[in-house]
Amino acid sequence: MRVGSADLRTLGREAYVYLYPLVMMEVTREQAAAPRPGVKPGYGPANQFHHLRAFPAADFRAVVRPNFDTLYSNAWLDLTAGPVLLHVTATADRYFMLPLMDMWTDVFATIGTRTTGNGDQDFLVVGPGHPGDRPAAVPSTARLLRAPTPHVWIIGRTQTNGPADYDAVHSVQDGYALTELVPVEHAPDPTVDVATDALRIVNGLSAPDFFTRAARALAVNPPHAADFSILARIARLGLVPGRAFDPGRLDAAQLAEIQDGVDAARSAIMGSLTGFGTPANGWRTSTDTMGTYGNNYFKRAAVAAGGLGANPPEDAIYPILALDADGEPLTGECDYVLRFDAGQLPPAEAFWSVTMYDAEGFQAANELNRFALGDRDPLTYDSDGSLEIYLSHTNPGPRRQANWLPAPLGPLGVTMRLYSPRPEALDGRWNPPPVRKARP
Repeated sequence: MRVGSADLRTLGREAYVYLYPLVMMEVTREQAAAPRPGVKPGYGPANQFHHLRAFPAADFRAVVRPNFDTLYSNAWLDLTAGPVLLHVTATADRYFMLPLMDMWTDVFATIGTRTTGNGDQDFLVVGPGHPGDRPAAVPSTARLLRAPTPHVWIIGRTQTNGPADYDAVHSVQDGYALTELVPVEHAPDPTVDVATDALRIVNGLSAPDFFTRAARALAVNPPHAADFSILARIARLGLVPGRAFDPGRLDAAQLAEIQDGVDAARSAIMGSLTGFGTPANGWRTSTDTMGTYGNNYFKRAAVAAGGLGANPPEDAIYPILALDADGEPLTGECDYVLRFDAGQLPPAEAFWSVTMYDAEGFQAANELNRFALGDRDPLTYDSDGSLEIYLSHTNPGPRRQANWLPAPLGPLGVTMRLYSPRPEALDGRWNPPPVRKARP
């Protein structure tokens, strides 16, 4: 099939948007399996849990926009050789969730307080095409979870009420267990770059390199059933499930057109991070198709770039601050106030927080080593029950320090989190209040 220049640019853009989450997941998975001591805490061989035992440090770059409300428990499942048994020991009254994400970043199951409860529980996780037979070693109470792809990311979160809570959280984390029913040797690849964060690696790939990686991942991880139309489109570029991508079949001019489309797609993805969701008071909150994206490929790609590992809204929502009350982007050169009137705190059944990031979605070092504030912190409330949080680069002084969220210089990225949000937060009856420049 002959494809014109304009069509090559369009197809390059469409293919990049569609495949971006898959490549981001693949790079993240490769890095997770090739840890280096002191470089990638919380990562290691597949089919094992690897826990972060403390909140991320200022230089943590494993995922963008990490939270400081929970301790992470990471596990990458490799189901290519057979099923894996997942066990959770009872967590008493502590909130937790273990979302299982396929390689397209769709959460196909969430185990946790809201969904399956806090008791002892077992799950048999099988890959696509597995008949679902229950091996004799699997408890009869184990529920079947059928994964859409043979590689799965579990990015578990366990409620953590500050560093003083670490020991209790560690006991809960130790109750998460994975058992291979068919033992597999997981040899790390020493050639994998683990020093550079996945976002920079993926965004730095040329079109041929990107699509070569994408084709390898696509050969192992099947597309969703509803992806027929986009697959028919990108087949014109030689991107077909089960086949290697051969840039040699394209001449230099064709590759240049495809690269133009890729560049446009990357620019659109990275430029969209504050543009999706419903705007209100300078915040943008996205509750539709989050965590399970359907055929909204662009949103899926944007979330993969801006917050890989997002959950369905029923488990958590993440209002992102785009503009201050004057309609201007936030910058660390200004001081701001986030005020919650009495009775208007974020409506969450579990807990809520506000986290500060830089323009790339990473936390920045500060004198308090503080990256987030929320309802479990010793905040100072006004006598009428209202609450003011101060967002600034400079310390506002001893009287306000308890409510100070330190900001880096330059463009700011502020995210609010509501875990187990109440209905009014999901349907738009409640929205975060505006952030105003502080009065001198």
